[in-house]
Amino acid sequence: MELKLSPNADDDEFFLFERVIGHLQHSYSHGHEHATMLVNQYYSKFTDAAYCHKYQIPVQTVDFFCHIEARGMADRVQYYEVLDHLPDEAAFIVWQRKQFQSSGS
Repeated sequence: MELKLSPNADDDEFFLFERVIGHLQHSYSHGHEHATMLVNQYYSKFTDAAYCHKYQIPVQTVDFFCHIEARGMADRVQYYEVLDHLPDEAAFIVWQRKQFQSSGS
C-alpha cells in the first residue's frame, strides 16, 4: 500500500508521513501496510473541508502536520483512526497526556 496524500504534496510531506508510519509501527505495533492505511484514512478525513466543517474544526494542512511532527501525528492517527474517536481536540490532549505519563516519556 502506498501513501495517498494530496497531489500537491512535496517530498518533505511524504517524508513526514513515512516517519508517522514508522512511529505507528514502533509505538503502537502496527504492521507497515496497516499503518499506511491508517495514515491514508486520517489524511483523507482531516484534509477534507466537508468533514472538518461537519465537526467545526479547521482543515489540517502541511503547516499543521509539520508543526505537530511525526510522533504527535502518529498519536493523532492512533486516537482518531484506531480508537475511533470523533474530532475533539481537548479529549485528544487528555488522552495523549495519559499516554506520555504511562510510558514515562
